Amino acid sequence: MEFAALEQRILHGYRTMFPAFWPSQNAPVCAEEQKAFYDFMKNLYQMLFDDPALLVPALHPDDAFPSRYKKGYGKPALQAQVLKIENAVEGLLKNMFRMGGGAQVKWSRRQQKILALAGLDPAAALPPAWVWMATRPNADPVAFAYCLFDENHRYTADLYAPLLGEAPFRRLEKWMTDHGYRAYDTYNTQWPDYQLTLCYANPAWGDERPRGGNAYKIKHTGICAQFDAYVDEPVSLGLCIPSGMKPYLAHFDQMPPKVQAFVMERTKKCDGCRYCVQTDKTGRRPLACIPIRYRDETYRLCPYFPGYRYCWHRIDDGLVGNLTALLDFMDGFAGKLAAK
Repeated sequence: MEFAALEQRILHGYRTMFPAFWPSQNAPVCAEEQKAFYDFMKNLYQMLFDDPALLVPALHPDDAFPSRYKKGYGKPALQAQVLKIENAVEGLLKNMFRMGGGAQVKWSRRQQKILALAGLDPAAALPPAWVWMATRPNADPVAFAYCLFDENHRYTADLYAPLLGEAPFRRLEKWMTDHGYRAYDTYNTQWPDYQLTLCYANPAWGDERPRGGNAYKIKHTGICAQFDAYVDEPVSLGLCIPSGMKPYLAHFDQMPPKVQAFVMERTKKCDGCRYCVQTDKTGRRPLACIPIRYRDETYRLCPYFPGYRYCWHRIDDGLVGNLTALLDFMDGFAGKLAAK
């Protein structure tokens, strides 16, 4: 998709992550009131996308990082520009959330103009669903901003399915559901981008709620889907691999042939970067790579941070078959690794 400015690209992310309407049936406000607030927020994001200059004084030419690992792009100003528009959106949304909670809010002139154009009458009472979403127990600004009315409904699966490939995603989702995995809408209210992610996690590895992402501190098998508007290919599905690859590579010979082939395809071969021994003062610590014998050849595979390589922008039936086969293999270690 082409964008008229970088700011429009970032605002496209808020539109993309805005879910389909799903009201709470147990709310103190009726479904019609929830729909009215939902429509207001949806129209607000569309208005900002159509005219990003409402939020910031200057627009920048469209650009995007080639991947989520920004340093290699050599454009440090780009991250500052991304943060500026994200902070502008967050400032508006947080003020709306605070006002719904009854706080005295100091609006900027830009914010006042935006709300007026969106149809908010400053002399009228706030819509009932606006107030409820800002004051209900455990209210938070992200659920408010995306109209996540029903706390028991998983909104993100329906967002990510068409982005990743509807039919194969539903096949993967069904496999995980049939095998006891649980879905989670995850987000961090401290992030200025209000990123919504989807996680499926196997509770056999522990009751702790997944943190989101698939690169760091992974404690459950599963998948995580995320959308980063500042990336050229913004949507990503990552495989969640608890404890890194080491415990599974140690049992490489026990993997089904299909899983062996998938692991050989995706796992990094040691290139001597020496990251794993960078703190060794003696110079005697061996590299962390694990020797693997595969098809009469020996390979040295890196067990560190597999989430960087086990991720995809689109999925198909072949990949789903590989993912479920590897998940099934890793789940055989749940009792042993989760206990450590």
